[in-house]
Amino acid sequence: LHPAIHGRWDFIINFGWAQQKFHLPPLLPFLELHYLVMDDQAILEAFQKNTAPCTDTLGARVIKFTSEPPVIEMEFEAVHDFTHSNGEVVQGGFVTGMLDAPMAHLLMGLFDFKVIPMTLDINVSFLAPTRKGKLLGTSEVLQLGKSTAFMTSKLYQTDKLVASATSTVRLVPTK
Repeated sequence: LHPAIHGRWDFIINFGWAQQKFHLPPLLPFLELHYLVMDDQAILEAFQKNTAPCTDTLGARVIKFTSEPPVIEMEFEAVHDFTHSNGEVVQGGFVTGMLDAPMAHLLMGLFDFKVIPMTLDINVSFLAPTRKGKLLGTSEVLQLGKSTAFMTSKLYQTDKLVASATSTVRLVPTK
């Protein structure tokens, strides 16, 4: 027999080979020991109060977080220093960072900041030139495995999709 817990999204996780009601798997051993306790508003506030230098560089700000369905939205500010071609186009590495950040943040929020998401691979499609100014990044979970997440992210500028990405992310428990 394997223990089961009732998660914060009103789903049952059965540890072992048992079925799952929601797509969140028996992720990490620490989940067997306690409930996830932060609500969506507390997670959003934590994101807004605690930022990292890498996301500050991108002008990032989390503007929406929901755990059911699991979705995040982040704003970014592309500045002249990110551009090439006489300041006309944002360099692809910055665009990739703007796609990667929402995927990582969504996973951190879903697990109450008790995992470190490590991107194993990222596949980016540049669909249109990204210009200086405001951008909106969104991310969703495609599938969660025992210690791996499959994610997707989209980047919009003035309601136009300019880039998208998928990634494989390893979920490492925090110490």
